[in-house]
Amino acid sequence: MEQGKKNIDVAMRRIKADLVLKNARFINVFTENVDRGDIAIVDDTIIGIGEYSGSVEIDCSDLYVAPGFIDAHVHIESSMIMPKQFGEVVIKKGITTIIADPHEIANIEGINGVKAMIESSKKAPIDIFFMLPSSVPATKFEDSGYVLNAEDLEELIDNNCVLGLGEVMDIPSVVNKDDNILKKIDMAKKKHIDGHCPNISSSELNACLCCGIKTDHECNNAKDALLKVSRGMYVMLREGSAAKNLKAVLPAVKNNNYGRFLYCSDDRHIDDLLERGSIDNCIRLSTKQGLNPVKAFIIASYNAARCYGLYDRGAIAPGYKADLVIFEELKGLNIIKVIKNGKEYKESPDEKCSKLNIKSSMHMEFIKSEVFKVESKTPTVNVIKLIPHSLETKIVQRKTEKESGYIKKIIDKDILKIAVFERHHNTGKHFVGFLEGLGLKNCSIAQTIAHDSHNVIVVGDNDKDMEVAVNTLISIGGGIVMVSEGKVIAELNLPLGGIMTFEAPYMVSENLKRLSRIARAFGVRTEYDPFISLSFMALPVIPAGKITARGLFDYNKFDFINLDVE
Repeated sequence: MEQGKKNIDVAMRRIKADLVLKNARFINVFTENVDRGDIAIVDDTIIGIGEYSGSVEIDCSDLYVAPGFIDAHVHIESSMIMPKQFGEVVIKKGITTIIADPHEIANIEGINGVKAMIESSKKAPIDIFFMLPSSVPATKFEDSGYVLNAEDLEELIDNNCVLGLGEVMDIPSVVNKDDNILKKIDMAKKKHIDGHCPNISSSELNACLCCGIKTDHECNNAKDALLKVSRGMYVMLREGSAAKNLKAVLPAVKNNNYGRFLYCSDDRHIDDLLERGSIDNCIRLSTKQGLNPVKAFIIASYNAARCYGLYDRGAIAPGYKADLVIFEELKGLNIIKVIKNGKEYKESPDEKCSKLNIKSSMHMEFIKSEVFKVESKTPTVNVIKLIPHSLETKIVQRKTEKESGYIKKIIDKDILKIAVFERHHNTGKHFVGFLEGLGLKNCSIAQTIAHDSHNVIVVGDNDKDMEVAVNTLISIGGGIVMVSEGKVIAELNLPLGGIMTFEAPYMVSENLKRLSRIARAFGVRTEYDPFISLSFMALPVIPAGKITARGLFDYNKFDFINLDVE
């Protein structure tokens, strides 16, 4: 009650506010205008708009103020850093709230991995909300470290920082009434349910919506987005490190529907976060493409808050959380200060992240180069073909040259071997296929980042380099390894589940950039992020051709297909 009385006194100008942003030009999400006035703050709440004095005042006469940005869907693990460190990076980019789906670590460490992420997030300078992983593993065609059922997730569904069920990826299981996924959906119905719905039919969309799935971040074009929005879905404009759909989907954003669009980064490497930003990058790209800047700021804040039921934030008005971004230039978005919970964010001295109780997740035997020999009985094989700036691929047919029943080479340019090895339970499962378009020459790349089950994935143009890369990866306990002419030329050690590290963000970024430069020097084309693109070749819920430890997967048939073309 006493706090309420103080708030009233400040609102009535009887006493000073704690903080006042003086004479600010601010984004009014309710009128779609840029208004001017003082923004009075007490504790963590906006108390008044008008003329106010404060114990602390910031002159915003030549500046703009927007509500803090919200990333509607992000996998922290893809940054390779811990939640606290992640928060320290993105708050400087204007993000004050994120909705995180920890299904990467959950595929490796199960429910304990989710709990570890929640615990680590408590020290972050931003608000981190979580969606419980719905698809661990993503499909029945994968081999993950753990399997999470509805009973496993139920103990966390009522946690205050849990907003609901994370992206439901196995749409065939939904439409075919699989009990396992329907139990998870039923468990989360009182909260929010995210979707993952690429290339679905109108009937499948109806089925998803009637189950309570409310969002999708897998739209690749405006037509798809317009259909989903017309049925009441929220559509996310995604700009990740590899999946860049914003420009393609943006034409769907109209004056009469923009309230159904959100921004998200999904999977973004630490170097991209540091150099190009996240949601701030989405805003700049959108305005550059012609979107009204005010609408872009509303999409970045208010829309996401409404979608996820975070009714205390996303606007600059009395009673709302004082999460604010102060910046120059409406279109350029040069961020000057960030206010979080009513306080100006100031970077604290580096402090080491507390160690998490995550054991080694590398459980597989060393391999020999012979494992990469591919038998073939037909003159033609199915090959995974990359699509520039996309996580989607095609399945194409290519002619081969054989020697003693084994494929010697494929008669086409830029085709590599690609293989996945199960690493969680030492089953020995593996499969070798072919990948077209990456450009890599005289080199092999192996990594334990392979969405979503995160088995070992390796690509290369010769078997020996691939052998050395995989075995080195086993030796260091996970990460990224590059090999040329039998020698390790670069590596990034990721001791936390093979996908994350406790190292400082800038150190991880510099190491990753060094690896990227080396990959480019060995021919990797600029259309692809060498490591993120590779990591998604193992995710069968993204069209069309993918590879798991069990075989070559055709999304359109939603089943495995033979390597040989009959």
